[in-house]
Amino acid sequence: MNAAAIRFFIILVATIGLAACGFRLAGTTNLPQELSSIYLQTNGFDTRQQNALQQQLTRAGAELKNQDDPDAVKLTVSFNVLPDRRLVSSASDGKTVERLTRSLDFSLRSADGEMLVPTRTLVQRNDIVFDDDNLLASTKEKARVLEDLQQALFEQLIRQLKRI
Repeated sequence: MNAAAIRFFIILVATIGLAACGFRLAGTTNLPQELSSIYLQTNGFDTRQQNALQQQLTRAGAELKNQDDPDAVKLTVSFNVLPDRRLVSSASDGKTVERLTRSLDFSLRSADGEMLVPTRTLVQRNDIVFDDDNLLASTKEKARVLEDLQQALFEQLIRQLKRI
């Protein structure tokens, strides 16, 4: 056998072996069949956040539908910005620690209006250190942390929906 045929054979055996043991890439599991068609109703989302959630749902295997689709389950999601809490403030070095908290309320109804999942609340929080001497870096860090909190909430929502 030539080198190309040997490589092909090794890749084929490895692929079959991985598939046989149940291996799946992270994030490739799909939502249950009854959630394949979803009408998404959001509250408290800006356009960027709504697009990010729609992408997460699509990646999880959902097809987003219009409200009038008779087969679509209705997923209602509210994004909540909870007040930031100052935990520690140090006058000597100009640093402040704040806790950033965001939550997501969601409920799910079947296409015929039956409640599948009553309203549940998901919460994510993170502490961040602000430096009065470097406000620009602190502002950028806060934006990054808030983006991470949002992403974690969306991933947590998808995991909750996969359990249905």
